[in-house]
Amino acid sequence: MDKQQARFILRSFRPDGSDGSDPQFAEALLLAHGDVELGLWLASERSFDAAFAAALAEVELPACLCHNILTGLAIERGDVPQAADAMDAAWIGALASIEAPAALRGEVLAAMTSTTHTTSIASSSLQRPWWWRRAAIPLAAAAGIALAFAVTHRGVEQPFVQAAPLPADVVETGFIRTFESPLFSLDEKRDDHTLLVAHLEQHKLPCPCCLPRGLTKIKGIGCRELTINGKIGSLICYDDQDNGVVHLVIFRRQDVCGDFPDREAPALTQHGRWTVACWAHNEKVFMLLGNSTNVDKLAELF
Repeated sequence: MDKQQARFILRSFRPDGSDGSDPQFAEALLLAHGDVELGLWLASERSFDAAFAAALAEVELPACLCHNILTGLAIERGDVPQAADAMDAAWIGALASIEAPAALRGEVLAAMTSTTHTTSIASSSLQRPWWWRRAAIPLAAAAGIALAFAVTHRGVEQPFVQAAPLPADVVETGFIRTFESPLFSLDEKRDDHTLLVAHLEQHKLPCPCCLPRGLTKIKGIGCRELTINGKIGSLICYDDQDNGVVHLVIFRRQDVCGDFPDREAPALTQHGRWTVACWAHNEKVFMLLGNSTNVDKLAELF
């Protein structure tokens, strides 16, 4: 091995020394130990690598970086579901807005454990055939998805089981997932707020009776129905010069649990990279979301 080959190999030598036992690295390191010029080069190279690694460690990665990378890869591979028509788009969007309960995984595992125990103590004459056990879980999952479709499909009569009111953070997460879905779209696109409200009224969706002072001065973009975990609300998007696009989410008060302040003093919070203002008025719950971390700018709309 000559010095040129040794440099080529040592350029990929890991700083923690874990490559020292590799025969090729060991030979290159031995050559660097006996050659002053090569040894000085290796010391400089490792010093630069250490400084570069330290600089990278100080970089704060965006919370959504992993999601954005995976989404980009999925789009490149064609994994993102393609809607054949408006109905497919509505169903895919509705599924994207569903927030699974935090305890769901534990409950499913507990049910599976209980089922396994019950099956083990049952008499062999009462046991189901093998294909039934294989099909049980997929059938249950399919039934759950079918129920979600039944709950979220516009125009279908609501099932007799009434879902519990949603916590505010579930509504926020449901909106963000729906908005960030590649199939997100608006039902009606107008810049006139009164026409957007008229569209919502026509479809018997929750409407704002009055807006925050700042929203009355900016143009609308569009509106749509917003379904989250079986609860139907409304979404109106506005184009604000200071905050960019802001989104007004409206749900009936009976569908969202928790205490909410009045419109004159909304609760301002952060939800990841989103800023959220929440308030209640006339039996409705409102959430104004801006894709920014500047709470003060959003507060200027009130």
